[in-house]
Amino acid sequence: MKRLVVLLLLVVVPAPSAALADGCPLPCSGQSSSPPGSKFLYVQARGPGSSLVAYNTGNRQAVFSLPPGMASADGRTYYSGHVAGRRTFLKRFDVATAMLRGDWTVYGRWDLQGVSPTGRWAALARHAGDRTHLLVFDGRSGKRAHVMSVRGDFEVETISRDGKRLFLIEHFVGRQYNVREYDLSRERLVADPLRAQGVKIMAGYAWSGVASPDGRWLLTLYLSTPGKLAFVHSLDLERSRPACIGLPSGRGGAFENLKRYSLTLSPDSGTLYAANPALGVVAELDLNGSVVTRVAKFEKSAPVAGAHPATLSTISRNGRTMYFSAGRDLWAYDSAYGVVRGPYETGGKVVGVGYGAGDERVFAVRKDGHMVAFRASNGERAS
Repeated sequence: MKRLVVLLLLVVVPAPSAALADGCPLPCSGQSSSPPGSKFLYVQARGPGSSLVAYNTGNRQAVFSLPPGMASADGRTYYSGHVAGRRTFLKRFDVATAMLRGDWTVYGRWDLQGVSPTGRWAALARHAGDRTHLLVFDGRSGKRAHVMSVRGDFEVETISRDGKRLFLIEHFVGRQYNVREYDLSRERLVADPLRAQGVKIMAGYAWSGVASPDGRWLLTLYLSTPGKLAFVHSLDLERSRPACIGLPSGRGGAFENLKRYSLTLSPDSGTLYAANPALGVVAELDLNGSVVTRVAKFEKSAPVAGAHPATLSTISRNGRTMYFSAGRDLWAYDSAYGVVRGPYETGGKVVGVGYGAGDERVFAVRKDGHMVAFRASNGERAS
């Protein structure tokens, strides 16, 4: 499984054993609210890779749950992989209805590590000796599309939208890594690693991530323990081009504070918002230019003991307002003016946050299962 990597989901909650890839439910842009016309808010309270629970924002009740797994970036398809004995049981669900669309048995003990943006393909991996075995499964036909083996320690990042390229992380000693591309149409590993400009080999501790629903971007929050720095590793999947974008990290900031960054994509997937209550900053990143364009500062908030080790965030469908949390209170960021307001008290530890239908209200799902509503326009508590 991915090492110490999580991702965003409707809720962004990292867990040391969770896989990142593009498996964040609905949608990966950080809009933990449901698609237009739906009242559901989806939560993986124990982090990516854990069970997915759908809440109705109308009556604030849990509607259904799905087994541990990951969703496609477009938020429509959900895969779950369960290992029993020498077999892996792979299931494919429709996220909006929880309807089972496929149920297959694959021989061997495989880890589900990636789902293509549209949900057609799922990528699985397993290690044996000094080799990594990879399997790409076609959820439409219910058959194995590709089976391959590469020498080294690899894990799946994601699969391209057209299913022709598999993006991998090749691990080395000391948190160093390379991004590799596997050409599925030619059944071969591309010789040269994908590297950011001016970087010979990348290094860092992958902590959380987000993928764009259109399948273009895969964005990962990396932390550098020696330098006590945070940066975003962006991967343009259409152009096979990576870049590293530094984030405000404070002076000698504690590693625990750097973990508090959340990554939230604008609805048009052109801007990435990185919010960190522990550092008191919200940074706007232009993905096409690979630069930070604006930094808003606000009063720092100490991390909540026992809360999730990363912030949770959601953005309105018009891209104007982002709400985020460090585990208990909520803040709102106005992207038009670059201003942060809040905090707004939730009364408990938060495991999910998202807009309701129409974006009139924002809901915080607490650890005790209670949903708290706020008026999105001003952050006031709503009945």
